Amino acid sequence: MLDAYLEPILTAFFCFPFLALLMTIPYMIYEYRKYGSILVLRTILVYSFVLYLITSYFLVILPLPPRSLVAHYTSPTMQLQLGHFWQDILLASKGFSNFSSLFQSPAIYTVLFNLFLTFPFGVYLRYYYEKKWYQVLLFTFLLSLFFEWTQLSGLYGIYPRSYRLFDVDDLLINTLGGLFGFLSTPLFTKFLPKRSALDEKAFAKGKRVSAIRRFLAFVIDLFFLAVVMLILVLLGQETLLSSHLFLVYLVAVFFYFLLFPLVLDQRTLGKMIVRIKWVTEQDEVPKKRQILLSNLLLYYVLLPTPYYLFLLSKVPIPFWMQAVLGSVLGVNYCLFGLEAFLLLVGVIKRFGYERVSKTKNKSTI
Repeated sequence: MLDAYLEPILTAFFCFPFLALLMTIPYMIYEYRKYGSILVLRTILVYSFVLYLITSYFLVILPLPPRSLVAHYTSPTMQLQLGHFWQDILLASKGFSNFSSLFQSPAIYTVLFNLFLTFPFGVYLRYYYEKKWYQVLLFTFLLSLFFEWTQLSGLYGIYPRSYRLFDVDDLLINTLGGLFGFLSTPLFTKFLPKRSALDEKAFAKGKRVSAIRRFLAFVIDLFFLAVVMLILVLLGQETLLSSHLFLVYLVAVFFYFLLFPLVLDQRTLGKMIVRIKWVTEQDEVPKKRQILLSNLLLYYVLLPTPYYLFLLSKVPIPFWMQAVLGSVLGVNYCLFGLEAFLLLVGVIKRFGYERVSKTKNKSTI
């Protein structure tokens, strides 16, 4: 009996890491924009809820029968008599020899399965999403309706007809399962903090700009920088830009990191999205030249260092001069990498180029 549920559950656990990877960046952006921080407990709650939904969905649609076999099905596709499951239970009960055999009947464990299928849904909705009982009732009904429609539609038209029965009783039992979950929530969340407490902790933590938050802003900015570079290449197909990628990079950096922040309130698009901005060491509005210096050092000096080393190896100068200049560039680049690591582990708060420009990042939460 349990084997029928094992395959969908294992499939859900196999697929979840890939879905979690896809949703990580959007989730991080949402959390940083709303709270300025990411809490471990909130992340566990949200991701476990997603895992629950995937598992529930797979339990509804799996295992998938061969399409050719479904085409020859002649069984009914819908059961629209409300309360019909009682007749099934009463009919099956005539063959029960003892109490334990009662739960071996498909009529019983199907009802229990449909109750437990949406039971966690009611718990999540009440605890984390703070929904009222009537909202839980409505959302659970809609979830169950989605499941039943998925079955009735033959998995959205993939199959020539429904390969599982659309049962109105399932709508009723699933909805009751969500309501039971709502009523039972205090038993499962007694030792968990309230949602309001999680929010307060997240907002307090969000006043500090973490290294991960900065890194996310950096990744977003690199994405938009690539977009600007692509636009420049397309616009300059007949010019020098189209054949010199590094020149495209230098021009794109000029537009994106030197001009944009001057009109975006000391922010790039990446900083705007995660809600941070440049300020001075005294938390004041920085001068334009400070922002320019900070970005010049990072994007024109530090990040292109590997390319500068490559160019240096092609320059016709004495070997000792190449060695000296290469060592200076290499050591400087390694120090930059070391600073990135120390920033990540919390040993330092700013990069060297930020100390030179006398700027830092501040949360706008």
